[in-house]
Amino acid sequence: MVTRAEMAPLLLKAEHGTLYRPPACTGVFADVPCPATPTFPFSDWIERLWAEGVTAGCAPPPPGGLPSYCPDAATEREQMATFLVRTFSLP
Repeated sequence: MVTRAEMAPLLLKAEHGTLYRPPACTGVFADVPCPATPTFPFSDWIERLWAEGVTAGCAPPPPGGLPSYCPDAATEREQMATFLVRTFSLP
């Protein structure tokens, strides 16, 4: 199983190369700590997926709030297909 958080750097390194590092996060998702921490190093990667239009999160935001990303959830087959199509602009 690969979590949604773990999938972010995998996709971006496949797209941009293994040396790629995303810009620092700004706090787009309610359930993704920003700044990244040693125990949760995926924040910058997750937000870059959002900035590139690969994800909008896992749930719409509540009124006046931030959307959720569900970083600890398993990446489901359908989600992975969507991530790949959007990351690599597949037909």
